[in-house]
Amino acid sequence: MTSDQTTPTGRRRLLPRPELRHLTLNLLVAGYVMAALNGGFWHQMGLIFGGSPVQMTVFALAIFALTVLTLEFFGPGRLQKPVAAVLILMAAGANYYERSFGVLIDREMVRNVFETTFTESRHLMTASAIRSILLTGVLPAALVFWPRVRRVRRWHHLWRWPLGVALSFALLAGGLFSDFKTFSAVLRERKELMASYQPGATIGSLVRYARQQGRAQAAELRSIGPDAAPGPRLAGARKPVLLVLFAGETARAQNFGLNGYERQTTPGLARRDVINFPDVSSCGTSTAVSLPCMFSPLAQADYTRDGFLSRENLLDVLGRAGFAVRWVDNNTGDQKIAARIGWDRVDATLDPAACAVECTDAVFLPLIEQTLAGITGNTVLVLHMIGNHGPAYYLRYPRERALFTPDCQTAEFSDCTVDQIVNAYDNGIAQTDDVLSRTIDMLAGSDKALTAMLYLSDHGESLGEGGLYLHAAPLFMAPETQTKVPMVLWLSAGFRQAMGLDDACLRDVATRPASQDNLFHSVLGLLDVTTKARDPALDLTSRCREETAS
Repeated sequence: MTSDQTTPTGRRRLLPRPELRHLTLNLLVAGYVMAALNGGFWHQMGLIFGGSPVQMTVFALAIFALTVLTLEFFGPGRLQKPVAAVLILMAAGANYYERSFGVLIDREMVRNVFETTFTESRHLMTASAIRSILLTGVLPAALVFWPRVRRVRRWHHLWRWPLGVALSFALLAGGLFSDFKTFSAVLRERKELMASYQPGATIGSLVRYARQQGRAQAAELRSIGPDAAPGPRLAGARKPVLLVLFAGETARAQNFGLNGYERQTTPGLARRDVINFPDVSSCGTSTAVSLPCMFSPLAQADYTRDGFLSRENLLDVLGRAGFAVRWVDNNTGDQKIAARIGWDRVDATLDPAACAVECTDAVFLPLIEQTLAGITGNTVLVLHMIGNHGPAYYLRYPRERALFTPDCQTAEFSDCTVDQIVNAYDNGIAQTDDVLSRTIDMLAGSDKALTAMLYLSDHGESLGEGGLYLHAAPLFMAPETQTKVPMVLWLSAGFRQAMGLDDACLRDVATRPASQDNLFHSVLGLLDVTTKARDPALDLTSRCREETAS
Protein backbone atom coordinates (compact mmCIF):
# COMPACT_ATOMS: atom_id res chain seq x y z
CA MET A 1 0.00 0.00 0.00
CA THR A 2 1.02 3.59 -0.58
CA SER A 3 0.33 6.38 1.85
CA ASP A 4 -1.65 9.40 0.80
CA GLN A 5 1.59 11.38 0.79
CA THR A 6 3.11 9.30 -2.05
CA THR A 7 2.11 8.29 -5.56
CA PRO A 8 1.63 4.61 -6.52
CA THR A 9 5.24 4.63 -7.81
CA GLY A 10 6.57 5.64 -4.41
CA ARG A 11 7.33 9.26 -5.22
CA ARG A 12 6.38 11.82 -2.61
CA ARG A 13 3.54 14.21 -3.57
CA LEU A 14 4.48 17.88 -3.83
CA LEU A 15 1.14 18.86 -2.27
CA PRO A 16 -0.14 16.23 0.15
CA ARG A 17 -3.91 15.81 0.02
CA PRO A 18 -5.56 16.86 3.26
CA GLU A 19 -8.02 14.52 4.88
CA LEU A 20 -11.39 15.92 5.97
CA ARG A 21 -14.55 14.66 7.52
CA HIS A 22 -17.72 14.68 5.41
CA LEU A 23 -19.26 17.48 7.49
CA THR A 24 -16.07 19.56 7.42
CA LEU A 25 -16.03 19.62 3.63
CA ASN A 26 -19.70 20.63 3.52
CA LEU A 27 -19.04 23.44 5.99
CA LEU A 28 -16.13 24.70 3.87
CA VAL A 29 -18.15 24.59 0.65
CA ALA A 30 -21.14 26.28 2.30
CA GLY A 31 -18.86 28.95 3.73
CA TYR A 32 -17.32 29.64 0.32
CA VAL A 33 -20.68 29.77 -1.45
CA MET A 34 -22.18 32.11 1.14
CA ALA A 35 -19.14 34.38 1.37
CA ALA A 36 -18.06 34.59 -2.27
CA LEU A 37 -21.07 33.73 -4.44
CA ASN A 38 -23.95 35.55 -2.75
CA GLY A 39 -23.20 39.22 -3.30
CA GLY A 40 -26.81 40.01 -4.18
CA PHE A 41 -28.10 38.20 -1.10
CA TRP A 42 -25.79 40.15 1.21
CA HIS A 43 -26.77 43.41 -0.49
CA GLN A 44 -30.45 42.69 0.13
CA MET A 45 -29.66 41.62 3.70
CA GLY A 46 -28.01 44.97 4.32
CA LEU A 47 -31.03 46.84 2.98
CA ILE A 48 -33.48 44.85 5.08
CA PHE A 49 -31.59 44.24 8.34
CA GLY A 50 -29.05 47.07 8.20
CA GLY A 51 -30.28 48.57 11.46
CA SER A 52 -30.54 45.23 13.28
CA PRO A 53 -27.16 43.45 13.33
CA VAL A 54 -28.40 40.73 15.69
CA GLN A 55 -31.32 39.84 13.44
CA MET A 56 -29.03 39.93 10.42
CA THR A 57 -26.57 37.56 12.09
CA VAL A 58 -29.26 35.10 13.16
CA PHE A 59 -30.92 35.09 9.74
CA ALA A 60 -27.55 34.69 8.01
CA LEU A 61 -26.72 31.70 10.20
CA ALA A 62 -30.11 30.18 9.37
CA ILE A 63 -29.44 30.54 5.64
CA PHE A 64 -25.93 29.14 6.12
CA ALA A 65 -27.62 26.11 7.73
CA LEU A 66 -29.91 25.92 4.68
CA THR A 67 -26.84 25.76 2.42
CA VAL A 68 -25.36 22.96 4.53
CA LEU A 69 -28.76 21.22 4.46
CA THR A 70 -28.76 21.36 0.66
CA LEU A 71 -25.30 19.82 0.50
CA GLU A 72 -26.21 17.15 3.04
CA PHE A 73 -29.53 16.27 1.42
CA PHE A 74 -28.34 15.98 -2.19
CA GLY A 75 -24.82 14.72 -1.49
CA PRO A 76 -24.73 11.63 0.73
CA GLY A 77 -21.61 9.45 0.64
CA ARG A 78 -19.64 9.59 -2.58
CA LEU A 79 -22.18 11.89 -4.22
CA GLN A 80 -20.91 14.65 -1.97
CA LYS A 81 -18.13 16.00 -4.19
CA PRO A 82 -20.03 15.94 -7.53
CA VAL A 83 -23.04 17.61 -5.90
CA ALA A 84 -20.89 20.25 -4.20
CA ALA A 85 -19.11 20.99 -7.49
CA VAL A 86 -22.39 21.40 -9.38
CA LEU A 87 -23.82 23.71 -6.72
CA ILE A 88 -20.69 25.86 -6.79
CA LEU A 89 -20.93 26.16 -10.58
CA MET A 90 -24.63 27.07 -10.35
CA ALA A 91 -23.98 29.73 -7.75
CA ALA A 92 -20.97 31.14 -9.61
CA GLY A 93 -22.91 31.56 -12.85
CA ALA A 94 -25.93 33.11 -11.16
CA ASN A 95 -23.73 35.40 -9.06
CA TYR A 96 -21.91 36.71 -12.15
CA TYR A 97 -25.07 37.60 -14.07
CA GLU A 98 -26.70 39.14 -11.03
CA ARG A 99 -23.60 41.18 -10.26
CA SER A 100 -23.07 42.27 -13.88
CA PHE A 101 -26.63 42.81 -15.09
CA GLY A 102 -28.87 42.68 -12.01
CA VAL A 103 -30.45 39.49 -13.42
CA LEU A 104 -32.11 37.12 -10.93
CA ILE A 105 -32.56 33.42 -11.67
CA ASP A 106 -36.25 32.56 -11.47
CA ARG A 107 -38.35 29.96 -13.27
CA GLU A 108 -38.78 32.06 -16.41
CA MET A 109 -35.06 32.79 -16.54
CA VAL A 110 -34.46 29.02 -16.39
CA ARG A 111 -36.94 28.66 -19.25
CA ASN A 112 -34.99 31.27 -21.21
CA VAL A 113 -31.78 29.29 -20.62
CA PHE A 114 -33.28 26.02 -21.84
CA GLU A 115 -35.22 27.47 -24.76
CA THR A 116 -32.73 30.00 -26.12
CA THR A 117 -30.71 29.59 -29.28
CA PHE A 118 -26.93 29.32 -29.53
CA THR A 119 -26.81 32.61 -31.43
CA GLU A 120 -28.55 34.40 -28.58
CA SER A 121 -26.75 32.71 -25.70
CA ARG A 122 -23.24 33.13 -27.08
CA HIS A 123 -23.48 36.90 -26.67
CA LEU A 124 -23.86 36.41 -22.93
CA MET A 125 -20.71 34.30 -22.70
CA THR A 126 -18.33 37.21 -22.87
CA ALA A 127 -14.65 37.15 -21.91
CA SER A 128 -15.39 38.58 -18.48
CA ALA A 129 -18.18 36.03 -17.92
CA ILE A 130 -15.88 33.13 -18.81
CA ARG A 131 -13.05 34.54 -16.69
CA SER A 132 -15.29 35.12 -13.69
CA ILE A 133 -16.98 31.73 -13.83
CA LEU A 134 -13.63 29.98 -14.29
CA LEU A 135 -12.10 31.70 -11.26
CA THR A 136 -15.11 31.63 -8.92
CA GLY A 137 -16.81 28.48 -10.16
CA VAL A 138 -14.74 26.00 -12.14
CA LEU A 139 -11.54 26.30 -10.07
CA PRO A 140 -13.25 26.00 -6.65
CA ALA A 141 -15.42 23.15 -7.99
CA ALA A 142 -12.26 21.31 -9.07
CA LEU A 143 -10.65 21.94 -5.67
CA VAL A 144 -13.55 20.11 -4.01
CA PHE A 145 -12.08 16.88 -5.41
CA TRP A 146 -8.62 17.51 -3.95
CA PRO A 147 -9.00 16.57 -0.26
CA ARG A 148 -9.65 13.00 0.81
CA VAL A 149 -12.85 12.54 2.76
CA ARG A 150 -12.90 10.13 5.63
CA ARG A 151 -15.85 7.90 4.73
CA VAL A 152 -17.85 5.89 7.23
CA ARG A 153 -18.69 2.25 6.58
CA ARG A 154 -21.73 1.56 4.42
CA TRP A 155 -24.08 0.64 7.23
CA HIS A 156 -23.18 3.86 9.03
CA HIS A 157 -24.81 5.78 6.14
CA LEU A 158 -28.15 4.47 7.36
CA TRP A 159 -27.94 6.87 10.29
CA ARG A 160 -25.25 9.36 9.24
CA TRP A 161 -27.11 10.82 6.23
CA PRO A 162 -30.50 11.38 7.92
CA LEU A 163 -28.74 12.70 11.03
CA GLY A 164 -26.80 15.29 8.99
CA VAL A 165 -29.99 16.37 7.22
CA ALA A 166 -31.94 16.53 10.49
CA LEU A 167 -29.30 18.57 12.32
CA SER A 168 -28.99 21.06 9.45
CA PHE A 169 -32.76 21.43 9.31
CA ALA A 170 -32.93 21.88 13.07
CA LEU A 171 -30.40 24.73 12.92
CA LEU A 172 -32.33 26.34 10.05
CA ALA A 173 -35.65 26.06 11.87
CA GLY A 174 -34.15 27.18 15.15
CA GLY A 175 -32.74 30.33 13.59
CA LEU A 176 -35.99 31.25 11.83
CA PHE A 177 -38.20 30.50 14.83
CA SER A 178 -36.01 32.55 17.15
CA ASP A 179 -37.79 35.62 15.73
CA PHE A 180 -40.49 34.04 13.60
CA LYS A 181 -42.71 37.13 13.38
CA THR A 182 -39.93 39.24 11.84
CA PHE A 183 -38.36 36.60 9.64
CA SER A 184 -41.68 35.28 8.28
CA ALA A 185 -42.71 38.81 7.36
CA VAL A 186 -39.39 39.36 5.54
CA LEU A 187 -39.71 36.08 3.63
CA ARG A 188 -43.30 36.89 2.70
CA GLU A 189 -42.95 40.55 1.76
CA ARG A 190 -39.33 40.89 0.56
CA LYS A 191 -39.21 38.19 -2.09
CA GLU A 192 -36.10 39.70 -3.66
CA LEU A 193 -34.05 38.46 -0.66
CA MET A 194 -34.39 34.73 -1.28
CA ALA A 195 -34.63 35.32 -5.04
CA SER A 196 -30.99 36.42 -4.81
CA TYR A 197 -29.84 33.52 -2.58
CA GLN A 198 -27.64 30.97 -4.33
CA PRO A 199 -27.75 28.11 -5.02
CA GLY A 200 -31.24 27.93 -3.49
CA ALA A 201 -32.94 30.27 -5.97
CA THR A 202 -31.53 28.37 -8.95
CA ILE A 203 -32.45 24.96 -7.53
CA GLY A 204 -35.98 26.12 -6.73
CA SER A 205 -36.38 27.60 -10.20
CA LEU A 206 -35.19 24.38 -11.85
CA VAL A 207 -37.68 22.36 -9.82
CA ARG A 208 -40.56 24.71 -10.67
CA TYR A 209 -39.60 24.67 -14.34
CA ALA A 210 -39.46 20.85 -14.42
CA ARG A 211 -42.84 20.57 -12.67
CA GLN A 212 -44.40 23.02 -15.09
CA GLN A 213 -42.97 21.15 -18.08
CA GLY A 214 -44.41 17.92 -16.70
CA ARG A 215 -47.86 19.44 -16.29
CA ALA A 216 -47.69 20.94 -19.78
CA GLN A 217 -47.02 17.52 -21.32
CA ALA A 218 -50.17 16.15 -19.69
CA ALA A 219 -52.41 19.13 -20.48
CA GLU A 220 -55.42 18.62 -22.76
CA LEU A 221 -55.96 21.28 -25.41
CA ARG A 222 -59.05 23.44 -24.97
CA SER A 223 -60.68 24.90 -28.07
CA ILE A 224 -61.01 28.69 -28.16
CA GLY A 225 -63.44 30.46 -30.47
CA PRO A 226 -64.97 27.41 -32.19
CA ASP A 227 -67.60 29.79 -33.59
CA ALA A 228 -65.04 32.08 -35.25
CA ALA A 229 -66.20 33.31 -38.65
CA PRO A 230 -65.80 36.34 -40.91
CA GLY A 231 -68.00 39.25 -39.88
CA PRO A 232 -70.14 41.07 -42.46
CA ARG A 233 -67.45 43.59 -43.37
CA LEU A 234 -64.70 41.00 -43.73
CA ALA A 235 -67.02 38.74 -45.73
CA GLY A 236 -67.97 41.64 -47.99
CA ALA A 237 -64.44 42.89 -48.63
CA ARG A 238 -63.69 43.14 -52.37
CA LYS A 239 -60.00 42.35 -51.94
CA PRO A 240 -58.08 39.98 -49.69
CA VAL A 241 -57.09 41.38 -46.30
CA LEU A 242 -53.43 41.33 -45.20
CA LEU A 243 -52.36 42.10 -41.64
CA VAL A 244 -48.63 42.19 -41.00
CA LEU A 245 -48.22 41.68 -37.26
CA PHE A 246 -44.75 42.47 -35.95
CA ALA A 247 -43.98 40.90 -32.57
CA GLY A 248 -41.19 43.19 -31.46
CA GLU A 249 -38.27 42.28 -29.22
CA THR A 250 -36.88 44.23 -26.28
CA ALA A 251 -38.06 47.67 -27.36
CA ARG A 252 -38.93 49.89 -24.42
CA ALA A 253 -41.43 52.70 -24.69
CA GLN A 254 -39.15 55.23 -23.00
CA ASN A 255 -36.71 55.23 -25.95
CA PHE A 256 -39.35 55.32 -28.68
CA GLY A 257 -39.30 58.66 -30.47
CA LEU A 258 -43.08 58.71 -31.01
CA ASN A 259 -43.52 58.62 -27.22
CA GLY A 260 -41.70 61.91 -26.66
CA TYR A 261 -38.18 60.58 -26.15
CA GLU A 262 -35.58 63.35 -26.28
CA ARG A 263 -34.05 61.70 -29.36
CA GLN A 264 -35.98 61.09 -32.55
CA THR A 265 -35.39 57.35 -32.79
CA THR A 266 -38.49 56.85 -34.97
CA PRO A 267 -38.17 59.46 -37.74
CA GLY A 268 -39.77 57.22 -40.38
CA LEU A 269 -42.88 56.44 -38.36
CA ALA A 270 -43.19 60.12 -37.42
CA ARG A 271 -43.58 60.95 -41.12
CA ARG A 272 -46.22 58.30 -41.72
CA ASP A 273 -49.86 58.27 -40.76
CA VAL A 274 -49.57 55.83 -37.83
CA ILE A 275 -51.61 55.51 -34.67
CA ASN A 276 -49.24 55.41 -31.72
CA PHE A 277 -50.12 53.93 -28.32
CA PRO A 278 -47.79 55.66 -25.81
CA ASP A 279 -48.90 53.89 -22.61
CA VAL A 280 -48.82 50.11 -23.09
CA SER A 281 -47.86 47.58 -20.40
CA SER A 282 -46.34 44.16 -21.05
CA CYS A 283 -47.50 40.88 -19.59
CA GLY A 284 -44.00 39.94 -18.44
CA THR A 285 -40.36 40.92 -18.72
CA SER A 286 -39.09 38.07 -20.90
CA THR A 287 -40.01 36.64 -24.28
CA ALA A 288 -40.92 33.30 -22.71
CA VAL A 289 -43.73 34.99 -20.77
CA SER A 290 -44.79 38.04 -22.77
CA LEU A 291 -44.94 36.53 -26.23
CA PRO A 292 -47.29 33.63 -25.39
CA CYS A 293 -49.33 35.93 -23.15
CA MET A 294 -49.77 38.42 -26.02
CA PHE A 295 -51.37 35.78 -28.25
CA SER A 296 -53.31 34.06 -25.48
CA PRO A 297 -56.93 34.88 -24.57
CA LEU A 298 -55.75 34.99 -20.95
CA ALA A 299 -55.14 38.37 -19.33
CA GLN A 300 -51.96 39.00 -17.36
CA ALA A 301 -53.77 38.51 -14.05
CA ASP A 302 -54.83 35.00 -15.13
CA TYR A 303 -51.90 34.02 -17.32
CA THR A 304 -49.89 30.92 -16.54
CA ARG A 305 -47.71 28.82 -18.79
CA ASP A 306 -49.97 25.83 -18.14
CA GLY A 307 -53.06 27.87 -19.01
CA PHE A 308 -51.50 29.03 -22.26
CA LEU A 309 -50.40 25.56 -23.36
CA SER A 310 -53.79 24.04 -22.57
CA ARG A 311 -55.67 26.56 -24.75
CA GLU A 312 -55.74 27.50 -28.38
CA ASN A 313 -54.59 31.03 -29.11
CA LEU A 314 -55.08 33.89 -31.54
CA LEU A 315 -53.50 32.06 -34.47
CA ASP A 316 -55.88 29.12 -34.08
CA VAL A 317 -58.92 31.40 -33.99
CA LEU A 318 -57.76 33.32 -37.06
CA GLY A 319 -57.18 30.09 -38.95
CA ARG A 320 -60.69 28.92 -38.07
CA ALA A 321 -62.05 32.20 -39.45
CA GLY A 322 -60.48 31.45 -42.82
CA PHE A 323 -57.19 33.36 -42.60
CA ALA A 324 -53.96 31.93 -43.94
CA VAL A 325 -51.69 32.43 -40.93
CA ARG A 326 -47.90 32.26 -41.20
CA TRP A 327 -45.27 32.76 -38.49
CA VAL A 328 -41.73 33.65 -39.59
CA ASP A 329 -39.05 34.01 -36.94
CA ASN A 330 -35.83 36.00 -36.65
CA ASN A 331 -35.48 35.32 -32.94
CA THR A 332 -35.68 32.40 -30.51
CA GLY A 333 -38.67 30.61 -32.01
CA ASP A 334 -42.43 30.72 -31.68
CA GLN A 335 -42.59 29.82 -27.95
CA LYS A 336 -45.24 27.15 -28.83
CA ILE A 337 -47.64 29.81 -30.18
CA ALA A 338 -47.57 28.39 -33.71
CA ALA A 339 -47.49 24.78 -32.52
CA ARG A 340 -50.52 23.80 -34.61
CA ILE A 341 -49.81 25.80 -37.77
CA GLY A 342 -46.02 25.46 -37.92
CA TRP A 343 -43.46 28.22 -38.27
CA ASP A 344 -40.44 29.13 -40.37
CA ARG A 345 -37.12 30.73 -39.60
CA VAL A 346 -35.95 33.60 -41.78
CA ASP A 347 -34.08 32.56 -44.89
CA ALA A 348 -30.79 34.44 -45.14
CA THR A 349 -30.92 34.13 -48.94
CA LEU A 350 -33.89 36.53 -48.96
CA ASP A 351 -31.49 39.38 -48.26
CA PRO A 352 -27.82 38.35 -47.92
CA ALA A 353 -26.82 41.92 -47.11
CA ALA A 354 -29.18 41.98 -44.11
CA CYS A 355 -27.65 38.69 -42.92
CA ALA A 356 -23.97 39.54 -43.33
CA VAL A 357 -23.31 38.73 -39.63
CA GLU A 358 -26.62 37.96 -37.95
CA CYS A 359 -29.83 38.73 -39.79
CA THR A 360 -31.24 42.16 -38.98
CA ASP A 361 -35.00 42.57 -39.29
CA ALA A 362 -34.56 44.04 -42.77
CA VAL A 363 -34.59 40.40 -43.89
CA PHE A 364 -38.37 40.47 -43.48
CA LEU A 365 -38.89 43.06 -46.21
CA PRO A 366 -38.46 40.73 -49.24
CA LEU A 367 -40.81 38.27 -47.52
CA ILE A 368 -43.51 40.94 -47.18
CA GLU A 369 -43.01 41.86 -50.83
CA GLN A 370 -43.42 38.21 -51.86
CA THR A 371 -46.57 37.87 -49.73
CA LEU A 372 -48.13 40.92 -51.35
CA ALA A 373 -47.25 39.69 -54.84
CA GLY A 374 -48.83 36.27 -54.33
CA ILE A 375 -51.78 37.04 -52.04
CA THR A 376 -55.07 35.40 -53.01
CA GLY A 377 -56.92 35.18 -49.71
CA ASN A 378 -57.16 36.76 -46.27
CA THR A 379 -53.74 36.52 -44.62
CA VAL A 380 -52.05 37.28 -41.32
CA LEU A 381 -48.25 37.36 -41.46
CA VAL A 382 -46.67 37.24 -37.99
CA LEU A 383 -43.04 38.34 -37.94
CA HIS A 384 -41.08 37.71 -34.74
CA MET A 385 -38.28 40.28 -34.76
CA ILE A 386 -34.79 40.20 -33.28
CA GLY A 387 -35.39 43.88 -32.54
CA ASN A 388 -33.14 45.14 -29.75
CA HIS A 389 -32.15 41.83 -28.24
CA GLY A 390 -29.12 42.42 -26.05
CA PRO A 391 -26.44 42.56 -25.01
CA ALA A 392 -25.19 42.67 -28.63
CA TYR A 393 -27.25 45.70 -29.65
CA TYR A 394 -24.60 46.65 -32.22
CA LEU A 395 -25.54 43.61 -34.34
CA ARG A 396 -29.15 44.75 -34.69
CA TYR A 397 -28.42 47.46 -37.25
CA PRO A 398 -26.00 47.94 -40.16
CA ARG A 399 -22.89 49.84 -39.21
CA GLU A 400 -23.66 52.57 -41.75
CA ARG A 401 -27.02 53.19 -40.05
CA ALA A 402 -25.55 54.09 -36.66
CA LEU A 403 -27.34 57.41 -36.05
CA PHE A 404 -26.06 57.80 -32.50
CA THR A 405 -22.35 57.54 -31.84
CA PRO A 406 -20.05 56.53 -30.28
CA ASP A 407 -21.98 53.28 -29.87
CA CYS A 408 -21.00 50.20 -27.89
CA GLN A 409 -19.53 47.71 -30.36
CA THR A 410 -19.33 44.72 -28.04
CA ALA A 411 -21.54 42.55 -25.88
CA GLU A 412 -19.08 43.21 -23.03
CA PHE A 413 -20.84 46.06 -21.25
CA SER A 414 -17.89 46.61 -18.93
CA ASP A 415 -15.91 47.82 -21.95
CA CYS A 416 -18.44 50.57 -22.73
CA THR A 417 -19.84 53.62 -21.00
CA VAL A 418 -23.55 53.83 -20.25
CA ASP A 419 -23.88 56.50 -22.97
CA GLN A 420 -22.32 54.19 -25.53
CA ILE A 421 -24.67 51.36 -24.52
CA VAL A 422 -27.68 53.67 -24.85
CA ASN A 423 -26.44 54.88 -28.25
CA ALA A 424 -26.25 51.30 -29.53
CA TYR A 425 -29.69 50.53 -28.10
CA ASP A 426 -31.20 53.63 -29.72
CA ASN A 427 -29.64 52.67 -33.04
CA GLY A 428 -31.51 49.37 -32.73
CA ILE A 429 -34.79 51.26 -32.21
CA ALA A 430 -34.00 53.34 -35.31
CA GLN A 431 -33.48 50.13 -37.29
CA THR A 432 -36.89 48.86 -36.18
CA ASP A 433 -38.35 52.22 -37.25
CA ASP A 434 -36.79 51.80 -40.69
CA VAL A 435 -38.19 48.28 -41.14
CA LEU A 436 -41.69 49.34 -40.03
CA SER A 437 -41.60 52.44 -42.23
CA ARG A 438 -40.54 50.51 -45.32
CA THR A 439 -43.21 47.91 -44.59
CA ILE A 440 -45.86 50.65 -44.48
CA ASP A 441 -44.66 51.97 -47.82
CA MET A 442 -44.95 48.53 -49.42
CA LEU A 443 -48.39 47.94 -47.95
CA ALA A 444 -49.61 51.39 -48.95
CA GLY A 445 -48.41 50.86 -52.51
CA SER A 446 -50.19 47.55 -53.02
CA ASP A 447 -53.40 47.37 -55.05
CA LYS A 448 -53.81 43.63 -54.46
CA ALA A 449 -54.95 43.68 -50.82
CA LEU A 450 -56.53 45.70 -48.03
CA THR A 451 -53.50 46.17 -45.82
CA ALA A 452 -52.75 46.89 -42.17
CA MET A 453 -49.72 46.70 -39.88
CA LEU A 454 -49.54 46.28 -36.12
CA TYR A 455 -46.31 46.43 -34.10
CA LEU A 456 -46.10 45.48 -30.42
CA SER A 457 -42.92 44.79 -28.44
CA ASP A 458 -42.84 41.88 -26.03
CA HIS A 459 -41.03 43.60 -23.14
CA GLY A 460 -38.66 46.45 -22.40
CA GLU A 461 -35.05 46.69 -21.29
CA SER A 462 -32.95 48.14 -18.49
CA LEU A 463 -29.97 50.21 -19.60
CA GLY A 464 -28.17 50.70 -16.31
CA GLU A 465 -30.94 52.35 -14.28
CA GLY A 466 -30.58 51.24 -10.67
CA GLY A 467 -27.69 49.00 -11.66
CA LEU A 468 -29.94 46.83 -13.86
CA TYR A 469 -29.21 45.79 -17.43
CA LEU A 470 -31.07 43.65 -19.97
CA HIS A 471 -34.49 42.28 -18.94
CA ALA A 472 -36.28 39.32 -17.29
CA ALA A 473 -36.42 40.86 -13.81
CA PRO A 474 -39.10 39.13 -11.71
CA LEU A 475 -42.33 41.03 -12.35
CA PHE A 476 -42.83 41.91 -8.67
CA MET A 477 -39.67 44.03 -8.76
CA ALA A 478 -39.38 44.93 -12.45
CA PRO A 479 -38.93 48.63 -13.28
CA GLU A 480 -41.12 50.32 -15.88
CA THR A 481 -38.22 50.31 -18.32
CA GLN A 482 -38.86 46.55 -18.62
CA THR A 483 -42.68 46.66 -18.59
CA LYS A 484 -43.61 49.66 -20.76
CA VAL A 485 -43.53 48.84 -24.46
CA PRO A 486 -44.25 50.61 -27.75
CA MET A 487 -47.27 49.74 -29.92
CA VAL A 488 -48.04 51.20 -33.36
CA LEU A 489 -50.96 50.63 -35.71
CA TRP A 490 -51.16 51.58 -39.39
CA LEU A 491 -54.24 51.07 -41.58
CA SER A 492 -54.50 51.72 -45.29
CA ALA A 493 -57.42 53.88 -46.40
CA GLY A 494 -58.95 50.88 -48.17
CA PHE A 495 -58.70 48.74 -45.04
CA ARG A 496 -60.31 51.43 -42.85
CA GLN A 497 -63.14 51.93 -45.29
CA ALA A 498 -63.80 48.22 -45.81
CA MET A 499 -63.78 47.51 -42.07
CA GLY A 500 -65.76 50.64 -41.19
CA LEU A 501 -63.17 51.92 -38.72
CA ASP A 502 -63.24 55.55 -37.57
CA ASP A 503 -59.73 56.99 -37.59
CA ALA A 504 -60.41 59.80 -35.10
CA CYS A 505 -61.97 57.34 -32.68
CA LEU A 506 -58.96 55.00 -32.88
CA ARG A 507 -56.60 57.89 -32.20
CA ASP A 508 -58.63 58.84 -29.16
CA VAL A 509 -58.53 55.25 -27.88
CA ALA A 510 -54.75 55.23 -28.39
CA THR A 511 -54.28 58.03 -25.86
CA ARG A 512 -55.55 55.79 -23.06
CA PRO A 513 -53.61 53.10 -21.16
CA ALA A 514 -53.50 49.71 -22.86
CA SER A 515 -51.70 46.43 -22.34
CA GLN A 516 -50.83 43.20 -24.06
CA ASP A 517 -54.15 41.88 -22.75
CA ASN A 518 -55.72 43.82 -25.61
CA LEU A 519 -53.89 42.12 -28.49
CA PHE A 520 -55.95 38.92 -28.79
CA HIS A 521 -59.28 40.74 -28.76
CA SER A 522 -58.18 43.79 -30.76
CA VAL A 523 -56.80 41.77 -33.67
CA LEU A 524 -60.07 39.85 -33.89
CA GLY A 525 -61.96 43.14 -33.78
CA LEU A 526 -59.64 44.84 -36.26
CA LEU A 527 -60.15 42.01 -38.78
CA ASP A 528 -63.90 41.75 -38.15
CA VAL A 529 -63.76 38.17 -36.89
CA THR A 530 -66.96 37.34 -35.04
CA THR A 531 -66.62 34.99 -32.07
CA LYS A 532 -67.73 34.79 -28.48
CA ALA A 533 -64.05 34.53 -27.56
CA ARG A 534 -63.60 38.24 -28.35
CA ASP A 535 -64.18 40.45 -25.32
CA PRO A 536 -65.43 43.86 -26.53
CA ALA A 537 -64.12 45.47 -23.33
CA LEU A 538 -60.58 44.46 -24.34
CA ASP A 539 -61.01 45.13 -28.06
CA LEU A 540 -59.50 48.55 -28.73
CA THR A 541 -61.49 48.83 -31.96
CA SER A 542 -64.90 47.87 -30.58
CA ARG A 543 -66.34 51.36 -30.19
CA CYS A 544 -64.71 52.68 -33.36
CA ARG A 545 -66.52 50.53 -35.91
CA GLU A 546 -69.42 51.92 -37.89
CA GLU A 547 -72.53 49.79 -37.88
CA THR A 548 -73.20 47.92 -41.12
CA ALA A 549 -76.41 48.62 -42.92
CA SER A 550 -79.10 46.10 -42.12
